[in-house]
Amino acid sequence: MSRYASRILFIFGLAASAAPAQAPRAQVVEDDPPAQTRPMPRAVPLGPPGTPVQRATVVEDETPLARPAVPVARPPGPDEDLYEYAMLAYGQKEYSMASKSFDQYLSSYPTGRHAADALFRLGECYLNQGQQDEAGRCYREVVNRFPKAVISPYAALRLGVLRYNAEDFKAATTFFNFCESKSTVQALTLQAAYYRSLAHSRLSETTKQIDALKVVVAVKKDNEFLQDALLNLATAYQTAGKNKEALPILKELAADSPDQKVRADASVKAAVLLSEQAKPDEAAEYYKQVLVNGLASVEQRGAALFGIVSGYYASGDYEAVVDTYNRNAHLSPPPDLRARMMLTVGNALRGKKSYARAIDLYNMVEQYHSEHPAAYEAAYWRVYCFYLLEDKSLEQSIRAFLDRFATVNKGHEFINTARLLLADHYFNQQKYPEAATAYADLQLDKLTEKVLPSTLYHKGWSESEAVRHTEAIVSLSAFIKGSPESPDLPKALAKRGLSAKETNDFKTAIDDFARIVKEYPTNEAVELAYYLSGLIHEKQNNKKDMQASFEALLKNFPSSAAAAEVSYKLGVAYADQKNFDKAVTLLKQSIKLDATTYGDLATQRVLLCYWAKEDLENLSREVDDYRGAKEDAVIPPTMLGFLGLRYFDRKDYDRASRYLTWASTPDAPDNTDLRIWNYLAQSKLEVKDYEEGVKAADHFLSASPDNLPKARGYETKARLLIGTGRFDEAIMTAGEGLNLSKDGDTQGLLLLAQGDAFLAAGDKLEVEGNAAAAKEKWQKAVEKYIVPSQTLDDPVITPKALSKSIQALDRLGDAEKAEKLRKQLKTSYPDFKAE
Repeated sequence: MSRYASRILFIFGLAASAAPAQAPRAQVVEDDPPAQTRPMPRAVPLGPPGTPVQRATVVEDETPLARPAVPVARPPGPDEDLYEYAMLAYGQKEYSMASKSFDQYLSSYPTGRHAADALFRLGECYLNQGQQDEAGRCYREVVNRFPKAVISPYAALRLGVLRYNAEDFKAATTFFNFCESKSTVQALTLQAAYYRSLAHSRLSETTKQIDALKVVVAVKKDNEFLQDALLNLATAYQTAGKNKEALPILKELAADSPDQKVRADASVKAAVLLSEQAKPDEAAEYYKQVLVNGLASVEQRGAALFGIVSGYYASGDYEAVVDTYNRNAHLSPPPDLRARMMLTVGNALRGKKSYARAIDLYNMVEQYHSEHPAAYEAAYWRVYCFYLLEDKSLEQSIRAFLDRFATVNKGHEFINTARLLLADHYFNQQKYPEAATAYADLQLDKLTEKVLPSTLYHKGWSESEAVRHTEAIVSLSAFIKGSPESPDLPKALAKRGLSAKETNDFKTAIDDFARIVKEYPTNEAVELAYYLSGLIHEKQNNKKDMQASFEALLKNFPSSAAAAEVSYKLGVAYADQKNFDKAVTLLKQSIKLDATTYGDLATQRVLLCYWAKEDLENLSREVDDYRGAKEDAVIPPTMLGFLGLRYFDRKDYDRASRYLTWASTPDAPDNTDLRIWNYLAQSKLEVKDYEEGVKAADHFLSASPDNLPKARGYETKARLLIGTGRFDEAIMTAGEGLNLSKDGDTQGLLLLAQGDAFLAAGDKLEVEGNAAAAKEKWQKAVEKYIVPSQTLDDPVITPKALSKSIQALDRLGDAEKAEKLRKQLKTSYPDFKAE
C-alpha cells in the first residue's frame, strides 16, 4: 500500500490497515537515481569527500581526511609509510590489498595518529567487498574508541544505515543521533537528522519524528532533503491530529515545490484536509491538480477523475468523458465511485457507438461490483451492446441477464426489452422458430409506439418462416393495418402472401402479390411477389402464368437469389414446349448461377434438348464437357449410342469408339444393345485398339443369334486378332464365320480375313528366318484370296482379293501368276488403289 493509501481510503469511508508497510531497502551506492524514480527515500550515507561511498551530490566541506592542495610535511617513520601505502591501494580501489595494510597498521600502531582513520577505511574496504558485519564492527569501534575523532560521525552514519536496512530502527536512531550531534558538516548533519526521522516514523514515534524533521526544515539553503522533509513533517502533523499546522505546509508545497513528486503528494494531502474541513470547492481545485499530476496516488486521482467525468457526461459531452477517462485509464476511484464511474464511461462509449469498448467497461462493473446497484444497469447495457454488435455470445448473455434479474426486477422495462433483443437476435440470425417463440414471450402492450410496429413485422416474419402461418397472418395483418406508410409494408404483404400460399389460400396470396407489383413496382418485395406467384401458378399447373411471373422476375431482378431456380424451371417448361433453343439458354443460365444445385439437372436437360434436335456437334460437345467435369456423370446409354453410331456412319471412328465405349456396360454386357458391341468392335478395329475391340466383339458374338450379322462379327474379331498378332486364333475365328456364311460378300470378307492372317503369319516367319514355313503360310493365303478374286464380282472385295493374291504370289516368287492377276486387276478395276 502506498504512503497515502490508508488515509485516502479512510476519507472515503473505507477501512484501511493501520500497520506500517515493510521498510524500504537502503543501499550504499556511488550514484543515486533521480528522485522521481525512487519508491521511497533511501538511507544512503553521505561520506566525506573523496570516499567511494559518497552520494552523487558531494558536500565539499573541508575535513581532516581531505588532501590539501599544497603538500605538507609529514612526520617520518614506518607507521606513516604503511598508512600512506594503505591509502594508495585504497585510492586505487584495491580493497583487499588496502584492508590488509590498514589491518597491519592497526595491529602495529593501535594508538597511532591515523588509527581512527585507518579503522574507518578498513570498514569501507569491508563494505565495498560486501562484508557488512565486518564493516559494522569497524565503524562501531571507531565510534566507541574515537568518539571525538572527525571521522566518528561518518562511522555513526554508516552504522545507522546498516541498522536501518536490518530494520533495527531503534539502534538506527541512536547512531543517526550520534552523527547528528557530533557532526560539524551541515550536509552530514541534515542527512543524519532526516534519516533519524524516517527511523522514528517506522517506530511510530511521531513526536520524535517531528523534532527530527524540524532540524532538517530549519535549513533552507543547500538542503537536498528540504522538500521531502517538509512533506513528511506535514504528514506527521496529520498523524498527530495537528491539521492546522499541516495544511499551510501542504499548500506551500503544492504550489511551489520544485519536486513534482512532493508537489503531487502535497496536493493530495491538502485536498484531503480541505475535504475534512467541508471546503469542497477549494478541495476540487487541488483535485484538479492531482488529476494532471502523474505522481498523485491512484485512489485520489481516481476520485477526482470521477467528478470530472460525471460533469462531462451530465452535459452530454461523451467525447470529453471518454477522452478524460482514456488519458487517466490507469486511475481507479474508491469502490463505491468506481462502479458508477465505469458505468458512466461505458454509457458515454455507447453514446459514441463504440460498443465493444463499452462492453469492456460494463464487464468490469459486473465482475468487480456485482452487488452494486450499477451492476443491473451495466448488465442490461452490456446485453444491448452485444445486440448492436450482433455478437455470437448475445443469446448466452441475454439468458444470463434474465436468469439473474427477471425475478427481482419483474415488470421493469429492461426485462421486456431484453426479451425483445433476444427475439430480434434470433431473427437476425435467421433462427426463426426460436425467434417466433421469443416474440411470443413479449408483453406487446408494454412496448413503445416506436418499437411496436417493427416488432409486429419481425414477429410475423418469424412465424411465417417457422411454419406458424396462421399466427403469422395475424401478426402481419396487424402490422399492415397499423403501419400503412411503413417502407416495410411491401415485404409484409409478400410474407403474408407466402403464409396464405402455405395454407392453400391461393386467391389471398395472389392478391397480395398483385398489390405489391401494382402499388410498389420499385420495391425489392416485387421480386418475392413474382417468385411466389410463379410457384403458385406452377402448383396449379398454370404454365402460361407461371412463365409470365418467372420471366418478369428474371427481367427485373436478374441477380435474384431465385434466378437459378427460375431459369431452370423456365428451361424445363420451354423444353416441354419443344422450344429447345430458348430452353437451352435458360438451362445453361441456371448452371452458371448455381452449378451445385443445377449442374446435373440442367445439363441432362440440355443434352436431351440437343438429342431431340439431333444436333450432333452440340450434343457431343456437351457430353464431353459433362464427362470431363464429372467422371460419374449420368448420361443415357441410348444417347451415347446415338452419338457413337452417328459418328461411325461419318467414319469418325475416334469419337465413335469413345461414345460407344461410354454407352456399353462391360460388367453387365447383356444390358448393352448388341449393335453397340458390334459397332464398338468395328470402331476399335479402326482406331487399332485391338484388345478392347476383341472384348467388344466377344460380347457381341456371345449374345448374337447365328445369322449374317454374327458372321460379320466373326470377320471383325478375326481382324482384331490379326492386330494382336494371334494369327491362328484369327484363322479359326474367321472359319467360325464361314460356317455361318457359305457364299456372298460375307464369305468373301471372311476368306480375306483368313488370307490376311496367313499372309501376316508368313511375314512373321520370314522375319524369324524360317523361309520354308513362311512360304507355306503365303501359299495358304493365296488359296484364301483366290476364291473371292475369281468367284465374286464386288467392286470392293474382288479387287482387294486380287491385290492381296498378287502380294502373296510376289512373296512366293511366282511372277507369272502374279503378272496374270495384275493384268486382270488393271483391266477390270483400273481405278483400284492397293492399301
